[in-house]
Amino acid sequence: MFISQGARENTERERLSVVLAATLASATLFRFVELPTLVWGVRRILGSPLQLSFGGDWLLTLLMVGLVATGTFSLIESHPLHENQERPLVFSLITPTLGTLLASMLLIRAISWPVWLVTLLIGGVLIGLLMHLSYCAFSPDSPGYTSARTLLNIADYLLGFALASIILRTQERALITGPAMLALMGLLACDLLSASAVKWTREFSRKVLLFSGIIALLVSELAWVLGYWPVSAWTAATMLTLALYLLSGLSYQYLLGRMTHRVLWEFGVVAMIMFVLVLWIRP
Repeated sequence: MFISQGARENTERERLSVVLAATLASATLFRFVELPTLVWGVRRILGSPLQLSFGGDWLLTLLMVGLVATGTFSLIESHPLHENQERPLVFSLITPTLGTLLASMLLIRAISWPVWLVTLLIGGVLIGLLMHLSYCAFSPDSPGYTSARTLLNIADYLLGFALASIILRTQERALITGPAMLALMGLLACDLLSASAVKWTREFSRKVLLFSGIIALLVSELAWVLGYWPVSAWTAATMLTLALYLLSGLSYQYLLGRMTHRVLWEFGVVAMIMFVLVLWIRP
């Protein structure tokens, strides 16, 4: 059945507005309602104490992430090319979900009402933009696919930097930060590699998951090493983002069958220049 461009845009706007309204209303509600914190008993692991706590902040994060994930799923299911999809739909949920995670963590850390209100407005714009880009980049045949996919790739690296900075600044034990970093980098690598302009097959999906897992493991190990180096969390997060860019870029070229000595030299030179700049600036 033929659906006009205007009808598609109206459907997208309606679903976006509903998701954003529910998400921002939930965040506002949790600002006024203080929930108790549940703390699980302390356990000694590897010779040091460890305890788990779950309170209103975590519940807010889970609620916002859940609303945006389900809302993005519903939005993309209404895409005109949904029936012809090759890339699994779940990969399209990664960037909006991580953007919502960042927005919720910044809301939790807001120290005053003006800061919280500005964070809420910026977070709403960020979530709406990422959902719209994910909708536009759902299929290579969609109008504006190339620009939307490029912006999503940039957003992945920026989200990786921001969330890695937050994880490193928590100064938790490696038993907590390690799995968090592994999951973050694995999800970002999955989104970056799954956007390859290659026909999806079972073998290709295995390669994407395998390469994503290897990238996540390597970047997590680098994060563990940087924990023993006297650098700021921003410097460490920049290096981790640089490692993600280098590894995912090389893996992407390999999946496309474009791996050559020239590509290796280009990525190597760019990575080296960025590494020297980071060491020189030391933010």
